[in-house]
Order: sequence, then structure tokens, then C-alpha cells
Amino acid sequence: MTVSDSPLLPIDNRSDSNSRPLVFVYGTLMPGGHYWESHCQGKGRNLGAARVRGRLYDLHCGYPGLRLGGDSWVSGYILEITSKEAFKKIDELEGYDPARPPEENEYIRLLEPCFDREGRPLGQAWTYEITESELKRCGGRLVESGIWSSGCSDSTRD
Repeated sequence: MTVSDSPLLPIDNRSDSNSRPLVFVYGTLMPGGHYWESHCQGKGRNLGAARVRGRLYDLHCGYPGLRLGGDSWVSGYILEITSKEAFKKIDELEGYDPARPPEENEYIRLLEPCFDREGRPLGQAWTYEITESELKRCGGRLVESGIWSSGCSDSTRD
């Protein structure tokens, strides 16, 4: 994957089981992030910068949490993941297991509308939303800019 800030072409929802999943990343899985090399680099394609509606929180442990919805924007990238194994590895990093009840996961994986920098719809991609209980447990602090920086906290993860 290469880092690109160029506008994306509209994307589809990739509901076909043979298609490669699209994932919106907003923290340590972004290009240059702590887990970029181990979980994303060489395992797909960076389709470019994107945004989702939501609020970004610093969890004080080196990675952010996203709560979806509202009028605010959270910035990140859309990645096309080329293998089921790589997608599963991202699920594991996010503390998500589709076989578990939602309340037992740290994050929930959801298909979410994505937008370009001007707010034009791009289509849907999977993203990981932190559960409300996990956000409260971590005492998350709102990141007003909606942009994660490795300097937001002092540990590592997404």
C-alpha cells in the first residue's frame, strides 16, 4: 500500500463474499501508524484519505476510540484488504470477534458511510467503533480535531 491523499473514486459496499473488504482506519492502523507495517503494509491497497461522521477519543493507552454519528468528522484512510487472514488479524487487534455478543467486544465492526474531504459520499467501508462501556472504562478524552496523532497518548495500538 502506498500513502495517498488523492481523492477516492466512489466505492461500493463490497457485500460480495469474494470481494476484498474495505476498511476505514483512523488510528494506529493508518499509514505511518504503529500497526501499519505489521497489519496493513503489503496486505492490501491504500485507497486514500476519507472521513466518517463521529467523535474521536484518546483512550490514554496509545490508541483512539471512535463513536459514530453526529455532525463532527473523524479523518482516516480507506484500505482495501487483500486477504481474509489480514482482515481477521485486524479484527483481533481491535478486540472484535463476530461470534461474541457485542457487549463482550472492545470494538464493534460496522459498515459505515465514508466521505471525501469535501463531504461528498464515497460509499461504505468497515470501521471499528469502540463500545460505550469500553470508552467509559478508559475515560476517553475527546480529540476535537477528529485527527489521531501518535502524540495524543503515550502507548501503542488502534
